[in-house]
Amino acid sequence: MNNPEVETRLSDDTPAPGALDRWGPFEGLQLVGRGSFGEVYRAFDPALQRHVALKLLLPGRLDRDDQPAALLREARAIARVRHPNVVPVYGVDRHDGRVGFWTDFVQGRTLAEVVTAHGAMGPREAAAIGIDICRAAGAVHAAGLLHRDIKAGNVMREEGGRILLMDFGLTYRHGADLDSSGTPAYMAPELLLGHRATSASDIYAIGVTLFYLLTTQYPVEGSDVAQLQLAHSAGRRRTLLDVRPDLPEAFARVVETAISTAPEKRFASTGQMIAALSEAIGAGAATAIEPAPRRVARRAWILGAVALVTTAVVWLTLQGGAAVSRAGALLPAAGQQEDYLRAHELLTHYYRPQALETAIPLLEKIVAQDGRFAPALADLGRANFLQFAQQRETRYIAPARDSSLRALAVAPDLASAHVTLGFLYAFTGENDLASHEIDNALRLDKFNAAAYGALAELQNRQGRTELVEATLQKAVSLAPDDWYLNMQLGVHYLDGGKWAQAEEQFRRAVALVPDNPRAHNNLGLVYRGLDRLDAAAASFQKAIDLEPTFLRVRNLGMVLAEAGKYPEAEQALTRSIEMRPSQYRAWGLLAGVYANQRADAAKVRETYLKAIALATDLLRETPRDEYLLADVGGYYAALGNEQEGVKFLSQAAALAPDVPEVLYQVAVGYELLRHRDEALRWLAKSRAGGYPAAAIARNPQLTALRADPHYGSTAPTR
Repeated sequence: MNNPEVETRLSDDTPAPGALDRWGPFEGLQLVGRGSFGEVYRAFDPALQRHVALKLLLPGRLDRDDQPAALLREARAIARVRHPNVVPVYGVDRHDGRVGFWTDFVQGRTLAEVVTAHGAMGPREAAAIGIDICRAAGAVHAAGLLHRDIKAGNVMREEGGRILLMDFGLTYRHGADLDSSGTPAYMAPELLLGHRATSASDIYAIGVTLFYLLTTQYPVEGSDVAQLQLAHSAGRRRTLLDVRPDLPEAFARVVETAISTAPEKRFASTGQMIAALSEAIGAGAATAIEPAPRRVARRAWILGAVALVTTAVVWLTLQGGAAVSRAGALLPAAGQQEDYLRAHELLTHYYRPQALETAIPLLEKIVAQDGRFAPALADLGRANFLQFAQQRETRYIAPARDSSLRALAVAPDLASAHVTLGFLYAFTGENDLASHEIDNALRLDKFNAAAYGALAELQNRQGRTELVEATLQKAVSLAPDDWYLNMQLGVHYLDGGKWAQAEEQFRRAVALVPDNPRAHNNLGLVYRGLDRLDAAAASFQKAIDLEPTFLRVRNLGMVLAEAGKYPEAEQALTRSIEMRPSQYRAWGLLAGVYANQRADAAKVRETYLKAIALATDLLRETPRDEYLLADVGGYYAALGNEQEGVKFLSQAAALAPDVPEVLYQVAVGYELLRHRDEALRWLAKSRAGGYPAAAIARNPQLTALRADPHYGSTAPTR
């Protein structure tokens, strides 16, 4: 459901001496870390169209048999662990005499860097981090592995707040007879004595990490193994409350249990430690740490539980003072309720002119005044996501993710924030994370209609298109008056060339919200698919009359171009670009209009190159967007660049084998590259999927193909 017409860490980037600029297929390498074993680079992967973290064995290490094996072992260890709090590995290879593997490149800082910059943490922040580290370590243990080097320097906090366990260089199979390697300050006493590592020693390291986050110190001090052994034997060990007497006693007991000298006295599993941390946070209510109530919101796209907020405002009015909720953060402070209700109303009706542009500053003001008001944080996350989804501006991704994660840090059971993250991660191709968030939302509320909408989005992007219709129908049945879900189902039908069903859904959305320009815009797309170009232009004009946006003006220019009205199309597309110069697709459409009007070849080429440059920036954030890939492939094809054209066109076809619009664009691209067999192949699939023959007949780029005797044999078989 990516149809672009539908409204739906680096301290120094300067390379070190001897650093690489390229390794195998990876380009633009920037050295970001180096140790005695290897180097870590930020690199661009042209196949995935995204930046990755590339870990390479140092030059000259290949002559030591254990070093390449160790690097390969690390890559395999990470690959066996699939969890949202563990950095995923994408591949391992050897090029230019060096062995390496690559993972996600995480924008953020290690916990050690965070503590150095900001000092010791509070109990809630540390506990939330501890829970995530336990989850990651639990996934490692479930894979039959031990991490053996958990520490603040090996845990990253992503810019959006996600906690990630990294550096699996010492990870081994559980029970292996190995040396007791590790970072001394984090090593359990039994490891210092040369005993075998166990899951209990990983739990000890998590406890030391929490101790460090809370105090910037370690329970036992020493610079090497011998000093630490002596300190343990002499009983020179700090307790957490000795250093931080302000901490809730129950929370301190959890940390002390994790760092018990005797392994059998520690938690038997990371799951037990998660439960203890969660309970301890609740037990600290008297000192200001409160548990969040369950199932705050039922309808995720409402984001904030209108009933709860309305009740809160009535309570505030009657009491005339500030409210303290069970979560310490779910009711607005006095003076904020009016701003919040206004912002929430704008978000509920975000299709209205300037609704999101007005809501976002209001919500930012509220959370600046009270950073623990979870509904406003969740609404701010959703508003930024909607801006990204509609405008395709990547600057909205980080605020959407950060605000949603902040909402969950305050209220972990806020299903609406999980739904927003589910949608966001699906849009940005992080499918494992999307699945995790959607599962959380449905665990909290199994009747959450918007969560099923997010699930359908994920299924579509995973290629499980056969499941999407049933999932969306369930979502609509749970919330029949939700115009967005009706529109989402309509987009699914639109992508599949089911014009009648799509028209029905969009008309239902218009009936629910007649002043919704998005519904009229999408009706225009249906009429375009039915080859009713005048009706399509009228619907786009209706949407523009309700609210002129670059997208609707661009769509009008698109159908005018398809109708052969090139001067009018050029005028509309130029206006669209003036409204939003960064939108790649308007530049691409304008280049096509120039080409069809036999404009100067240099002007056509320059316009296509502008479209490619803008699209490439977006691809780095959404590398699996099939419409975007098809467009870029088509632009390269129009410029005669066969290598790049085929690369992007083949990716688009692989990602969207059942989307007629995408396959049509793929076919046009192959025809421009004079790959007639491929063009006929994908055009046949597009026609079989319902792409209108009249639209094919109008396209001047397909004139020669239509004269091919094989064209008639590609008639649709539906």
